Amino acid sequence: MTISQALKWAKDVLAESCERPLFEAELLLAYHLRKERLYLHMYVDETVEDEEGYKRLIARRAKHEPYEYIVGSASFYDIELDVEPGVLIPRPETEILIDKVAKIIEEEGITRIAEIGVGSGAISVVLARKFPQLHSIATDICDTPLKVAGKNIRKFGLEEQIELRKSNLIDQVPESVELVVSNPPYIAEEFILESNVVDYEPGEALFGGKVGDELLKQIIRDVSCRGIRYLACEMGYDQKAPIEAFVKEFEIEFIEFYQDLAGFDRGFVIKFKG
Repeated sequence: MTISQALKWAKDVLAESCERPLFEAELLLAYHLRKERLYLHMYVDETVEDEEGYKRLIARRAKHEPYEYIVGSASFYDIELDVEPGVLIPRPETEILIDKVAKIIEEEGITRIAEIGVGSGAISVVLARKFPQLHSIATDICDTPLKVAGKNIRKFGLEEQIELRKSNLIDQVPESVELVVSNPPYIAEEFILESNVVDYEPGEALFGGKVGDELLKQIIRDVSCRGIRYLACEMGYDQKAPIEAFVKEFEIEFIEFYQDLAGFDRGFVIKFKG
């Protein structure tokens, strides 16, 4: 089977599982051959080595397994992060959260933060690369994210800046920090998700309770009780009103909501009085 034939076959197989079947067929063949995508267009008549190996990759994607789990990495911000099943795949929306936090860190000269729910380490790694003076304590309640985040921290040489801890929220972070950032689970338990998400990505990183905002509210409580000045969180598109009502129980200077690139409400920044 030539490259041209392989791509035509894979495109047909992926037609029902991918929005861009040819593009994903090319990505997986480039990964399989350890070549750039440009190579595929330059050498269309070359024979595909280990044809069965490529077919196995396509079969996995045809069953809706996320591309990132198949290849073991995800593009995020300006870096490639290692990922694996059991770790949430970082989304482009979270880049907006990072930009919001980066602005606060820069303007306030913040040097100590905590991240709740480290996942792959995406948020802490990008922020540490932006701010060499920043020290982060990143927590997760599950072992796999801590393992994968550790790999990514070592990959970028950030061991001196980021400390990992197994913890429920910030229970195991007694130190003083100036800001907490989190992309916590915020989806309601009964919300219907696409197969590539619900069948493969970790439920504990997706579902935030029966309503979905339970963990967000607990994080707000915890950060307020600790006297931490700033909190920045990602949230669901339909959670602005309940969060806005909930924070009236606390002494805050302001809450600022922000939207994602599609125009949906996607997160908030709170500055507490202190």
